[in-house]
Amino acid sequence: MAPGARLLVDRRDDGALRLTTDLTLLGAETDIACKLRHWARVAPDRMLMTAPDAAGGRSGISYGEALSEARRLHGQLAARGLRPGERVASLLPAGVDALHLRLACLLGGFVHITLPPHPFRAVTQFPPEAPEAARLWRVAAPDLVVLPEGRATGGPALALTDLPEAPAAPDHPGAPQDWTAVFFTSGSTGAAKGVPITRGMISSCQAAYAVAWPFLAEEPPVLIDWMPWNHVFGGLDNLFKIIWNGGSLHLAPPPSAEGMGAMLGLMAEVRPSLSIGVPLGLKLLMDAWDGQPDRVAEGCAGLRHIFFAGAAMDPALWDRLAGFRDALAHRYGHRIAVLSGYGATEAASTMCLVPGDIAAPGVLGWPLPGHEVALVETEGLSEIRFRGPNLAPCYLDEDGPFPLPLDAEGYYRTGDAGLLAPDPTGQPMLRFDGRLAEDFKLSSGIKVRAGLLRGRILGRLGPLASDLVLGGAGGDGLVALILAAPEAEVPAIAAALDGWNRDNPGSSTAIRRFALADFTPSAEEGEVSAKGQLVASRLHRTRAGLFADLMADRIGEVPR
Repeated sequence: MAPGARLLVDRRDDGALRLTTDLTLLGAETDIACKLRHWARVAPDRMLMTAPDAAGGRSGISYGEALSEARRLHGQLAARGLRPGERVASLLPAGVDALHLRLACLLGGFVHITLPPHPFRAVTQFPPEAPEAARLWRVAAPDLVVLPEGRATGGPALALTDLPEAPAAPDHPGAPQDWTAVFFTSGSTGAAKGVPITRGMISSCQAAYAVAWPFLAEEPPVLIDWMPWNHVFGGLDNLFKIIWNGGSLHLAPPPSAEGMGAMLGLMAEVRPSLSIGVPLGLKLLMDAWDGQPDRVAEGCAGLRHIFFAGAAMDPALWDRLAGFRDALAHRYGHRIAVLSGYGATEAASTMCLVPGDIAAPGVLGWPLPGHEVALVETEGLSEIRFRGPNLAPCYLDEDGPFPLPLDAEGYYRTGDAGLLAPDPTGQPMLRFDGRLAEDFKLSSGIKVRAGLLRGRILGRLGPLASDLVLGGAGGDGLVALILAAPEAEVPAIAAALDGWNRDNPGSSTAIRRFALADFTPSAEEGEVSAKGQLVASRLHRTRAGLFADLMADRIGEVPR
């Protein structure tokens, strides 16, 4: 963060803590379309994005080409009858065509909506009849839907090649309050909701990033990204962070053990300066480091910063990442800073960023410059609440707009708990303290801090498990569904849990019975988020019978 920056903490009349920084938000009046035009003018040949192509190679588009193509497509959409403020839904995968459409909507004043792909994978008619796709369609209420080449079209659905030829159209003068996109929440606590994103939300968020992390503006960032574009992380924040700062984005397939060779080759070729992702990608990078340190070091030669969501990394993976960071500095003389943050779709992706290199996971950082966090006592914890210019105006469901959960002061209620604690340098830092929605009570009335407990138990299990979900609401003790590592065996896991229970014998901490998952959690069912993380509340709904059997001692093992 900017040198000398400070976190400011004051106590409100109601006892809540209010957190701000002494940094001034600069540039929030600049529209993201202005940034696109700026870079197309001063660096027209600079690569904006590359992506895999059908021939097995990569195709790319420069800033100058991107602006020209967006204006041409804007003209075609206008010739089709589309008017500013109307909605364009897309099922295009992340790539050059999807970029053209996204920027054409930006320049035309159309509202762009990337539909979640899984509910629409088998849809052949629009509007769709499949229940979940039909519900999302009613929420999106698109005036037009763009499909990949080769899918059946008709009615409001077409491919880009179906659009009429037309001259390029002049850019629409967008206003900060204009909606420019709608993204869907993950649906982890109920049906996925639409979140309108305004032009002003994007500007305030990206301007705040540039103030908080000056390195973004010092050298155009180079990013390899695989996040799906129907998720606010990849389709909004990563894309517009690159355009805001004049950087280059290189799209890659989702990380996999089989694809790490190609990923390392791409890293060596484009030399990313910034890594923004989720623990799944970092785990695979650490696996590659264990077997091919020289090749990984080559791919990371230009890397300066690794960013991940601060609440989402288990202790074992953190230890590997910290060891990688230290070994890279010691063996190769190359220092990488590990950064974290905290956000939500409702805040155009981001609410907090750390001021610098972190020494432990779970650190959320400080509020964005020009934005505020309040810590308000809620059910015995301090709920994180957020207020600022990047907060969405409303939600959308099948009946239209409805309010965000705001308190009387206008703060968005996140449902997450936080606390202030000093980092190793003595600076106060907001840390994650569990999710209120994940907590539950036993039959005794004792509350279980499920979110925090999960991380601590995973730390004890180490390499034996990749994740777990706790259950036991209304029962007399805890049960656990464990996603075991491929080589892990039941006796070893039972022994580790037995050791945990001896050290943590209380009814709200000890694991009474456990079972190993014999299935792969389903992204289509919402059991895994777009970030590759388990959604505990969804698993409790989709696997309700399994948890009921565990609690009734009909299945599972007892730690011993």
